[in-house]
Amino acid sequence: YPIFMAYANQSADLIYGLARAMIVDYDAYKDGAPGAAGLDVKRQNLTWVLPYHEGAVRALKEAGAWKPEHDAHNQKLLKRQETLASAWGAFLKTNPPEDKAAFSKGWLAARKAALAAAGMDPVFE
Repeated sequence: YPIFMAYANQSADLIYGLARAMIVDYDAYKDGAPGAAGLDVKRQNLTWVLPYHEGAVRALKEAGAWKPEHDAHNQKLLKRQETLASAWGAFLKTNPPEDKAAFSKGWLAARKAALAAAGMDPVFE
């Protein structure tokens, strides 16, 4: 923490510009807030559980922080996101129950099945 999030449909140039500014200008803001130390590019977990936006990847590469193993991990996470989005769409087409508990149970089962079929760990069930 802190974590910056962006939708995948955001412009790569916009995300690149923001990420680059955060990396290049770190010394200018690092003492401005208690959590700012977590924004140092050297402290980033580049194999975390969410994929990095292509614009952020470009800035991280430029900073020398992004390595081939990070790209491989990120590609797996992007595939995971695609698998989950597809599973979600398919689940909604099954006319799932309106009851919150039944809906949740059904979605978790569909999620697990889709991830397993793709050879991915569901992480939680």
